[in-house]
Amino acid sequence: WTEKYRELDKQFDALVAQQREIVIKDQMDQIYTANGGEFLNAFTSEDQTAYFVRVPKNRLELWAWLESDRLLDPVFREFYSERDVVFEERRLRTESTPLGKYDEAFNAVFWEASPYHWPVVGWASDIPMYTLQQAKDYFATYYAPNNITGVLAGDFEAAQVKPLLERYFGRVPRGKTDPPPVVTIEPKQLAEKRFNAEAETSPTVRVWWKGVPLVHKDTPALDLLSDVLSGRTGRLYKGLVVGRQVANEASASIDPRKYGGIFEAEVTVKDGKEPAAAEAALHEEIEKLKAEPVPAEELQKVKNSYKANAYRRLSSPFAVFVQLVRYDALGDWRLINTSPELADAVTAADLQRVARDYLTKENRTVGVFLRKAGAPAEADAELAALPPQAQAMVRQASQQIAAETDPAKLQEMVEKMQAMAGQVPAEMKPAFEIVLKRAGERLQALSGEKK
Repeated sequence: WTEKYRELDKQFDALVAQQREIVIKDQMDQIYTANGGEFLNAFTSEDQTAYFVRVPKNRLELWAWLESDRLLDPVFREFYSERDVVFEERRLRTESTPLGKYDEAFNAVFWEASPYHWPVVGWASDIPMYTLQQAKDYFATYYAPNNITGVLAGDFEAAQVKPLLERYFGRVPRGKTDPPPVVTIEPKQLAEKRFNAEAETSPTVRVWWKGVPLVHKDTPALDLLSDVLSGRTGRLYKGLVVGRQVANEASASIDPRKYGGIFEAEVTVKDGKEPAAAEAALHEEIEKLKAEPVPAEELQKVKNSYKANAYRRLSSPFAVFVQLVRYDALGDWRLINTSPELADAVTAADLQRVARDYLTKENRTVGVFLRKAGAPAEADAELAALPPQAQAMVRQASQQIAAETDPAKLQEMVEKMQAMAGQVPAEMKPAFEIVLKRAGERLQALSGEKK
């Protein structure tokens, strides 16, 4: 560094030290906590950022005042220290995990032109370059009433709350600049892409196909198709784990977003088996869905499960909030009411059609992750006393928990698990408790990072 740079750096550190002497750390959280509030946090995904807190009914006016004030008159008091926190979050979640950097690279291979090509937290070289002025400009553009949806879920009278909202949030002016539209849409994929990597992980085969946005007419069919493949009674588990015995775990899911989507399948390869054999078995199961309609009984089973899960997601105000804020950001908040009906209308012919249309060789990106030479096989002391089936369940759940960066989703998971704790069979109780503990620990870690 030059002498001038070292001098400026020293001045900057002195200014930060002076700031920290007068800044009240986590002041908003302290105010909420003193008034019975809890779970003040936020999450960011590819399509939205959401802030949330749980407050007593008689503290709604406090909430309206605080939240409208930080929109009306934002003060970025700890911008530089928070920028450092974001960089540390990236290091912990991406660069210090066995598959973090590979997941990021795989995502960049999958998306060619779409903004989804970029990681949510940004590339490592991006974060230190963000300036305070850029943050202010971004806030002025995106954190304005013309780009914000507010969600209240819980026990309140709408007629009493509306004047409160108008009084406080009505004073926040419309943004001077509208958010720019997304103009680059992912083009049709022309050929299969392959991604081969060696990492400190169990051998894994991952296949992503280009899907559709959440509001697309084919989303319900693709969602049910993933349910046909997933779970202990799903085709992938029965075909690859129980039948061919080439995998320890196998699952499928969809990730619909605002401007695109993913249909994904992942297989954890059994020790001693070749990833190529597991991949071939996965493709065989996909081809069966194209060749033969799903039997009526099997289709009805996944529909019943879908509708039951939709009902369970109404079990708490927080779960309702998560759905409303997500559905609205991705295109239509009314899906909280209509998605069960849309799923119920799906036919076996619809499943066969979307399998043929979307799950093609040309439309897929295949990732094969091999265990790096010299890397030890995974060991988990907590799992040693569990039976093999329970070990596999905990291992899969732990991977999902570790990969989750959304505190709202984890909070919802913990609440659901706590609600069903009394219904868990005795033989699965130890495994259930391990998963619940790990979900709670991960939630606590994320909440600590976000504050």
